Amino acid sequence: MKIESFLKRLNATEIGAGTANDTYIAIPRDIDLSQMLVNQQAITIFDRVEGILYTPENSNIKYVQTGQNSQERISGLGQYFRRVNANAGDEVIIEKVEDDGSYHLYLDFCHRDAIVFQKNRDWVEILTPERMEPFKSGSDYKVNVIYKNKHVELCVKGLGWRKKKKISPFDTAAYDLQIEGKSILPDYEYLDYIEISNGDDDKWLARMKTSMYLVIDTINEKGAVI
Repeated sequence: MKIESFLKRLNATEIGAGTANDTYIAIPRDIDLSQMLVNQQAITIFDRVEGILYTPENSNIKYVQTGQNSQERISGLGQYFRRVNANAGDEVIIEKVEDDGSYHLYLDFCHRDAIVFQKNRDWVEILTPERMEPFKSGSDYKVNVIYKNKHVELCVKGLGWRKKKKISPFDTAAYDLQIEGKSILPDYEYLDYIEISNGDDDKWLARMKTSMYLVIDTINEKGAVI
């Protein structure tokens, strides 16, 4: 038996919250799914969350190699994302299980209840604003988190409204992330995703790991994980 699993933590653009209203999963350039999925072919895949079988007759979920900057994505996920009420930071898993010459594809989903930010040059956008409301403090937000293994108070400081790009059709609420009055944004790169995730008792602030690809081959007695 061989099992291939691709995990993706979603961003606002993928779930259709951006200006394009597309719904898809973007595949990072360092992950190759060309042996796992067939290009430009609607797939049959079973949703483990709600027990629904998506087929070419009732959906158009497919793996797409666009040819533009080697970009790859899994498209046609609007119906699925609406059904599971997907939010930025949630996890979707696509799994291929091969056994005795045949295979099946599976969808799985996990709501993570994470607060997600995206860096835009010298400020961040809050991608899950409704989850920040309990921490409102005037025009700012204050959250007790663990950052670099230390318990600290994070101030999500309002900076007003800014355009993501000069040609952006609308302004976006901009914020700084500060600890003890000092911005921590220099610790992150442009377009990085930053999250506050819930642990057993604490909240953790860190860069969001956005994807993972695993292969388990039980033909090899020891198995293999990539």
